[in-house]
Amino acid sequence: VVAGGVNIFCDGFTSKTDLRDVADADIVVGSASSLDELTRLRIKANVTSTQLNSQGPTEINSDSIEAGLMTLVIKGSDSYFDPATNPGLSDVSVELEDVITIHIMDEDGDSSSGATVFDDVMTLITGTGPDDNSDTNGLITDGYTLNGAFKFTIDRSAQRAHLEPLSALLALCPFNPTRPNGNMLMETCVTRRDVRYRNYPWRNGAKSTAMEICTAGAGTCATTTNSDEADFFATILGDSTYARELGVAYAGVISSAYTLNGRYRRAYWINPGYE
Repeated sequence: VVAGGVNIFCDGFTSKTDLRDVADADIVVGSASSLDELTRLRIKANVTSTQLNSQGPTEINSDSIEAGLMTLVIKGSDSYFDPATNPGLSDVSVELEDVITIHIMDEDGDSSSGATVFDDVMTLITGTGPDDNSDTNGLITDGYTLNGAFKFTIDRSAQRAHLEPLSALLALCPFNPTRPNGNMLMETCVTRRDVRYRNYPWRNGAKSTAMEICTAGAGTCATTTNSDEADFFATILGDSTYARELGVAYAGVISSAYTLNGRYRRAYWINPGYE
């Protein structure tokens, strides 16, 4: 998470409500079959509560796909969203609009070994983008540049904003991987949309790379090995009893730990692998 990663409800000279005032988020890396195992996973807690100053990457080593699975948990404030305390917002929910991930693969998996693609991408993410945030009157127009890699575009009629990659990022990391030239080092970089406009895109012949878990509300998760959660784990780990049972168990663990309700306390899985 870098500078500019926290969005606001209203753009303009003064924002009525900052996202940090009503919701926060955790990023959980790995998977667990029990609450005890969950406590041993790497958890980046309250990622929207910092000032989001530009920072270097956090390195998380894992030896398996299930150890690298990312769970994004959105934690809306009960005092803001609960009808008992704020009845005027009983129909308001927190939505995950877009998620874009960048997949960098080099020949030895070590970003310190001079993988220039990695360095170039980090320069974009931690840098400053083109100044296209205002018109001649200083008013916000059609979006915000977050950094050298991403921007928000605003659909004012729908009152929604969308995360989009800038051309500089796509020049390094296109949506479709390119063939290495000649004697280049075996490294490549790909940009992937995991969530777009609240939906989960997929390539022909492939499965979605993200999903919301426990959408039934009131903390209820499917408990059978033919559930969506089980299917997702079977997709990323290979179809087996182990994968399906782990998917069901982990969904229940996250639902219980974070009291998911499908409205303002929600969780999403994102596949760390790239097909």
